[in-house]
Amino acid sequence: MPLYLLAAGILAVCFCLFPDSAYSRNNHSNDYLTELQQQAKQLKLNEQRVWHLLLKYKPQLFGGVVSEADGMDFFNAPDGKTSPESELTATLASFFLSTEDLADNSEHPQCNFPARFKWLNQQLQFDTNRLQIQVCDRLERWINELDPVGVTLVFASYYLNNPASMFGHTLVRIDSRERQDDKKLTNYGANYAAVPDTDNPFLYAWRGLTGSFEGKFAIFPYYTKVQEYNNLESRDLWEYELNFTEAQLNTMLLHLWELGGTHFDYYYFQENCSYHVLSLFEIARPELHLKDQFIFSVIPADTVKIVVAQENLVKKVVYRPSIVSQLNQKRHQMTNAQRRIFRALVKEKLTPDAAEFKQLPDQTQALLLDAYMDLLQYQSMREQRAGEVKIPYPVLLARSRLDTDDAEHNSLFYFSSPPHLGHGADRIRIAAGHNDREPFIEFAYRPAYHDLMARDEGYDKDSEIIFMDFKLRYFFESQRVRLDQARLLSITALNPYDPQFVKPSWRFDFSIDTLREQDCGYCNTVSGSYGRGIAYRPDFFSPILLFSFLDLKADVSSHLKQNYRFGGNAELGAFYNFNHRLRIRLAGSYRVYFLGDKKRFFTTHVVTRYALTQNLDMRMKYNRYDHNNESIFAVNYYF
Repeated sequence: MPLYLLAAGILAVCFCLFPDSAYSRNNHSNDYLTELQQQAKQLKLNEQRVWHLLLKYKPQLFGGVVSEADGMDFFNAPDGKTSPESELTATLASFFLSTEDLADNSEHPQCNFPARFKWLNQQLQFDTNRLQIQVCDRLERWINELDPVGVTLVFASYYLNNPASMFGHTLVRIDSRERQDDKKLTNYGANYAAVPDTDNPFLYAWRGLTGSFEGKFAIFPYYTKVQEYNNLESRDLWEYELNFTEAQLNTMLLHLWELGGTHFDYYYFQENCSYHVLSLFEIARPELHLKDQFIFSVIPADTVKIVVAQENLVKKVVYRPSIVSQLNQKRHQMTNAQRRIFRALVKEKLTPDAAEFKQLPDQTQALLLDAYMDLLQYQSMREQRAGEVKIPYPVLLARSRLDTDDAEHNSLFYFSSPPHLGHGADRIRIAAGHNDREPFIEFAYRPAYHDLMARDEGYDKDSEIIFMDFKLRYFFESQRVRLDQARLLSITALNPYDPQFVKPSWRFDFSIDTLREQDCGYCNTVSGSYGRGIAYRPDFFSPILLFSFLDLKADVSSHLKQNYRFGGNAELGAFYNFNHRLRIRLAGSYRVYFLGDKKRFFTTHVVTRYALTQNLDMRMKYNRYDHNNESIFAVNYYF
């Protein structure tokens, strides 16, 4: 028999014996895929909110949508970034791929995009006889390791030494079934952050403002962030335990798994850490519209306020003080005599075996020794020493002999306040005033953030960050509108003197200002300054704060001789809080410009603030620049 006839006979027998051949299965799969795609189109799944949340679609000003995700592996369709319908069609098709069609070591799309698979299955009720369900071993191991029963939003307080953390930082902690109560530090955390490629703070800020960094989600042991924020950077943490069901948590984690494989363009004031953390909560509960409440800027503290404002979303708020705050809590409980003994311990002029120390009550000895060990831990963190904190043996021995629990003297004094209590970051201002020439009214707006005269609940009470603060004035007699000031960026950090933590005070300002001591008709100048100084507060919670600065100052303006001037400024001042509503600031300075337009003169400033509510205050201000005076009454509203 010819060979071709034999081969034809074998094929005929195979088709008779095995009618469900690969060809037949492919036909059935293609038919079922077409059914699902048509069903999805009829249900308009591509228009539903959940699909847009899963793909990070955002409406555009002139119609259409675009995904905020910038890694193309996040999409299954070539035009998936801008077409929800194409992406939905391609995603369904990807679920039918055979494992033989995948590249080596590649995950199946059902495993790469489990949140999409879960939601589409809920909407379309996949027939498992017609669609093969893949086993996702890596995903299952990951979910089992996390074993989630809760999620916590964590706010790390402000850190002026890092441009990315000046406004605080938010992350989430995934609370495991097996890691509750005193084991919460062993849970996992997740956050979204920029992946920087520079240590230059100015370049970092510029690239963050322009979206030049990639931003990525990451997961890590939570204790590593506590070590970094709480101990190394001395930042208090505020933990907001949230109310989600286990099914909602599962959806959130499946979506987090999807996000781990892509990146976003990181924008410092928009698509930042807090913005994308909110998206996780929206996936878990799509009825939440958290991101929609932000238009121009997203500030971490404001996202916490939005979360707290949601009904039944926050179960509990927990304060986790930094190692410095823990130490200061203990120092605050000491009398002056006890503080003297503590300083002697620190300087090793006194040992726990000394008679002066042993005659103290046991509880006082424990307080001093625990504070000393906190200080050693802080110093070890600052020096980034490897291994355990080295505590002198006599200190450990003396502490072990005391039958006193740390909790007995661990009275809680808050050295920061929860961010949700703070005033709004945006501020509008309406003012009326009079200078030596004429009356005026003033209108001002700034999108961020906090100034030293505002109520400090929810903020670092000894610092200010002012960004893009524009002030316009209308002068009645000359009948004209002038830009009085544009503070593009102004930062002040007052660090009260502390012998244990010596940190200088500093400030920086870059703005367009008015040459107020000149008689040039409200002419403007580009101004910059940087200064270092000292601050002093008699006690941790004293109402008075004294400060002094030495600044370098420069102005560039066509209204100056040689178009510029450069010099210095020496300032003395004080803040005093009469109560939580009434605050006053007094300051005087002497300026000397010794290059360019040479000049020297005194300035005087007196400001009084009375807060009607957290978001509304009134201020009276008197300024004197050389021989020119002005008085202002202003109303500030924060939102």
